[in-house]
Amino acid sequence: MKRFNSIIAIFALAIVATVVAFVSCKKEKQEQGVQPLDKMNEYLVSFKAKLLSAEKGAEWISLEQAQRDLGNLLNYDFGDANYASNVFLHDTLHVKLETTDGMVDLSQLSVTYSTACEMITKAFEKVNLPEKSVSAILCTIAPETIGCKTVDLIFVLTIRGFDFGEKSNASVPGGKSSIDATDCWHVGHGLGRCDNTDVGHDHATILQLVYNNNIPLVNCVSGTYLYYSDISEGTFYALEFPETGFTIYNIGYRLWRGYYNGWNSGLVSPDEMSYYYENLCDIIEQKMEDLNDDEYKVISISCAVFAEPYPDLPIKYSFVCKYEYGKPHCGGGSID
Repeated sequence: MKRFNSIIAIFALAIVATVVAFVSCKKEKQEQGVQPLDKMNEYLVSFKAKLLSAEKGAEWISLEQAQRDLGNLLNYDFGDANYASNVFLHDTLHVKLETTDGMVDLSQLSVTYSTACEMITKAFEKVNLPEKSVSAILCTIAPETIGCKTVDLIFVLTIRGFDFGEKSNASVPGGKSSIDATDCWHVGHGLGRCDNTDVGHDHATILQLVYNNNIPLVNCVSGTYLYYSDISEGTFYALEFPETGFTIYNIGYRLWRGYYNGWNSGLVSPDEMSYYYENLCDIIEQKMEDLNDDEYKVISISCAVFAEPYPDLPIKYSFVCKYEYGKPHCGGGSID
């Protein structure tokens, strides 16, 4: 299931047409589209060859380009995302990069690339997860190090898997893809269903599971693999979405928001679960539309209920969701 290309391998790549079928998270709507043929694979193969043969001081690129190209190359090397997934684990790695006046020596970037590959490989090997592979690698620069001679590159490694036995005492199927009449859940804390069964899940983890199971797979040509470029992430809270219509749950928000007692012992009925799921789909869809680039697709989401991090507001508890997104590509090369 996992696919790790050799760090020093250079591939001869055949460019192939890629057909992608995207399905609404609401299931009843289906949409098909064709991913435009692009030059990302060709560019990354060329960039990797240049990187691995770079001589000190021979070529410099901007820090911003180094961050983008390094992140995309690592996803090309390690990404293998095109599988049904119900578990996503995240690991944060830090790698140093030397700069000069905001520019990066390509030979120095090569050293950083090799270090990052080694760290990613070791982190991946430590994960005990069925059917594991790398879903995405988000590369950012620690803001406080921008402008310094040595910057801190932060890599958020997302490893996916599919685990039918994720919760030892749960009857929730790993492939659950809809909200139904059985979905009455405690708000948070993994307290389980309203009847206290299926402890380990709660209303937020069920919404997360159903959404992730409805993210469509990409139809890559046989022998190729899926990776993402230009990966980024966003976060939103229920606080941002007050209900403006006639349907009122919790304290009047489109996602769960309330007080400590509600978070600690509150229940969410099947109708309320359906209401939240529809709103979750709509909100993420709008977030993606706001990017004004239809090549971006959601990779995965992670949801929970926590105390809101706003010290100037009265303490409330809120549904919070983090979502990763990127541009899908089908890459060539060996798969082991």
